Amino acid sequence: MCVVALANRVHPDWPLILIGNRDEFHARAAAPLHEWDDGSGIVAGRDLQAGGTWLGVHRPSGRTVVVTNVRGAMPDPAKESRGALVVDTLRGDGRFADPAAEDLPRFNAFNLFAVDGGAARLLTNRPVPLIMPLEPGVHALANEPVDASCPRAERLRLALETLVAAGADPAGLLDTLMAADDPALFLRGDVYGTRASTLVAISADGNVRMIERRYEKGGRPAGTTALEFHIG
Repeated sequence: MCVVALANRVHPDWPLILIGNRDEFHARAAAPLHEWDDGSGIVAGRDLQAGGTWLGVHRPSGRTVVVTNVRGAMPDPAKESRGALVVDTLRGDGRFADPAAEDLPRFNAFNLFAVDGGAARLLTNRPVPLIMPLEPGVHALANEPVDASCPRAERLRLALETLVAAGADPAGLLDTLMAADDPALFLRGDVYGTRASTLVAISADGNVRMIERRYEKGGRPAGTTALEFHIG
């Protein structure tokens, strides 16, 4: 993901709302949102180049994780996959299921939200490795270090905050993610641009809604997947 907002335990009907856009090169192959057939219990899109994901829900537990990269440094191909970090954290199993701060420099620059039950955390390695709990509220990340201002992230955070205050249906924010005026949430391009807009909403009784709208070159619609399931 490249801009994402999280409402943690503040909406009257949906204690967890996660909404955001994934920007990526159009040539990088990805599978649409689906429940993976590997027994992991992960419901997510999948990066077909590295095998990981950028956002997902662990169906058995409801654990929810999303990652953004951070601009400013060339990726080092020798470092661990950020998508694999998301997968391990989602499953609660593997080398990075519960990473410590000293593990975070092993990855290229990233920001990550992880929500497990009512507990939400921010993990980042820019500007320094950090793992911190998130209080109830509305939080946002983009491609900037967490100590830098980001108008794009703030625009999405305010949109989610307004929706929460109104107690409205979170699916309405999928249209907000199409905003292309400055600061743009949606990027149109033939080489690089917004590939997917995704909503995750989990109710107090464990019902999950996931909606993914996909886009191809130039921002043209390329399909929508909507899933509903119960945690467990």
